[in-house]
Amino acid sequence: MKGRILTFILRVLCLTARVKVEGMDILKGLGEKKRGAVYCLWHGKMLFPFYYFRGNGIRPIISRHRDGELLASIAERLGYRPIRGSSTRFGGTALFEALKCIERGENVVFAGDGPLGPYHRLKIGCVYAASKTGAPLFIGSYASKPRKNFKSWDKFLIFPPFSKVKMKIKGPYFIPSVQKKELEEWRLKIEWELNALDKEVEKEIKGG
Repeated sequence: MKGRILTFILRVLCLTARVKVEGMDILKGLGEKKRGAVYCLWHGKMLFPFYYFRGNGIRPIISRHRDGELLASIAERLGYRPIRGSSTRFGGTALFEALKCIERGENVVFAGDGPLGPYHRLKIGCVYAASKTGAPLFIGSYASKPRKNFKSWDKFLIFPPFSKVKMKIKGPYFIPSVQKKELEEWRLKIEWELNALDKEVEKEIKGG
């Protein structure tokens, strides 16, 4: 019941929003090439993209943490087929499943700092997946006006009906197959890029 109610609220918020999206053109042609891709965004910036990208065959990684059960329920109501489990360790079952999905041509989305943080500290999973499969990696973020941030570790962003929403997508980043040290350098680079994109979209929504 709770999942149904929250899904309804999500639909109302996103359907009434005044939306502007930049960067969708860089995603065109991925399906034609039968090539999977890796998507990454911050855990606190999941709300609008979660709704916007429904119905596109994207596989979100959702943890088996207790909060993940509710999120998985909402995801399934929106037509997603979640990959369940931890994405934070190389040995995680979710990461292995993600690699298989990408190699089959499916697109997988990672919450970069999820499921438990630290805040805006990128975990290695998305970088490793892109490096291992050769798939392009895309990052995204959104901001809204007005807005409200929950008092949670991820400062989860939510907005009221009829808000102004702007989302930006950037990429692709192609991460070569490298050793652990070089992979960490790529993790830091993508973390910096995602934080920069987040600040950029926040600044633009305030000035818009």
